[in-house]
Amino acid sequence: MRNMRSVHAGLMLNYVLFSVILGIIGFMVYKGMYDARDQYLNQTLPMVEASHLIRDDWEKIPYETVQSLGGYIQVLDSDLRVVFSRGSGKEKAKSAYTEEEVYAMFYDGNRSAYYSLAPFVAPDGRPYRLLVAIPGGAVQKESRLAKTNAEITGVFAGLLLRGLLWFAAAFLASVWLYSRITAKRITKPLAAVTRGLDRIAEGREDERLYYRADRELMDLQFRFNRMADRLKQAEAAKRKLEEGRRRMMMDISHDLKTPITTIQGYAEVLRLGMEQDKTQRFEFANRIYLKAKFIASLVDDLFELTKLESLEPAYERRTEDLAELCRTAAADLYDSFAQKGIAFDVRIPETPVRVCCHEGLIRRAVTNLLANALKYNTEGARVWLSLEVTAKNVRVTVGDNGPGIADQVKETVFEPFVRGDRARRSDGGSGLGLSIAKGAVERHDGRIWLDPEAKGTVIHILLPTQNCTEAAKVEGRTKMTI
Repeated sequence: MRNMRSVHAGLMLNYVLFSVILGIIGFMVYKGMYDARDQYLNQTLPMVEASHLIRDDWEKIPYETVQSLGGYIQVLDSDLRVVFSRGSGKEKAKSAYTEEEVYAMFYDGNRSAYYSLAPFVAPDGRPYRLLVAIPGGAVQKESRLAKTNAEITGVFAGLLLRGLLWFAAAFLASVWLYSRITAKRITKPLAAVTRGLDRIAEGREDERLYYRADRELMDLQFRFNRMADRLKQAEAAKRKLEEGRRRMMMDISHDLKTPITTIQGYAEVLRLGMEQDKTQRFEFANRIYLKAKFIASLVDDLFELTKLESLEPAYERRTEDLAELCRTAAADLYDSFAQKGIAFDVRIPETPVRVCCHEGLIRRAVTNLLANALKYNTEGARVWLSLEVTAKNVRVTVGDNGPGIADQVKETVFEPFVRGDRARRSDGGSGLGLSIAKGAVERHDGRIWLDPEAKGTVIHILLPTQNCTEAAKVEGRTKMTI
């Protein structure tokens, strides 16, 4: 970590590299353009210099370049009279010159036109002069220093050095300023993300990021906050699960401790022969049997709940008649309702209601709801079981007009070891009936809920009307994994 560069240093190096590459590209482009310019000038300038245009045959003098620049050529005899002329604007030129006029053409102050003059001798031995004139400043002469001395060289070197120093200072300042500004826009959000991660790791669940930055960093902020929200939810769910497990273990211990203590007490009396007569011995043995039966029922319910919460075993689903299944569950408890003086109303369609389900689990869910209604209602109450069919779902409802469930328990009524009166009684049910029913229904992609507005206790089960035969065509064999 110590050898890693900071964003600031990295940006500075990148900027320097970018500048060098850009400078090389610019130099290459400039050099190419300069070379092309020199090449063009090297080809063009000789065509406007009189010494390069001299020909014995005046008609063959290549004056086209001079003409294209708006100029003309003239051949002057020894008396400076024009004896031959070609090009643009020759009609405005003089037909004869004086020595003073010729000298004035090449005077340094004359920058408005270009003149070139070269003497030559014709084949007949007569002397002539070729004059090239280009008005309008299309071509200008330059003054160049051909030789330098030590003083001039020193001045030029000093100017060059100062220029390089100023350029280096300006370049370094621009590098620092650019990298500083850019790094600030990047490192500030990244530092905020780092601090946020550290605080999340320390357990600060409410830590969130709030900064303004470019789109990518704003997206990072959004994803960080979403991650923090999910971690908070997961932590809350974990605490709730741990609390539920802890409470469940306490409830299991409570529910097992009382009957086991009772069994131990009666068994000790029988072991020591302290019973008064045969009738009392039978009574003690019967109490031991009932307590052992309660423990066995509790263990069975715990085992069933554990299976529903695990990924295995896999239960095969088949197309079952839900109406017949509900009628059978109602028939099994019908006499118990009658003996307790509770009116039991069954409203189930006569026609079959086909659903894809595991018969044992759904029967257990319906039976548990009916058993709860039987257990927590007294004589004179009314309990009903109904089955309704819609296009996509079937609804099973078990309700009663009894005292109902306390408001503080309604939200947790489907959790393990929760009873309607919230009291812990080892002589009652295990408190797992609704939890098992909930697990069985949810493994069928269904839903179970308590009607909060109903008088008494009304619980609904909603199951999808799936057809196992049609599903088997796609999957070969349909199984429900629990």
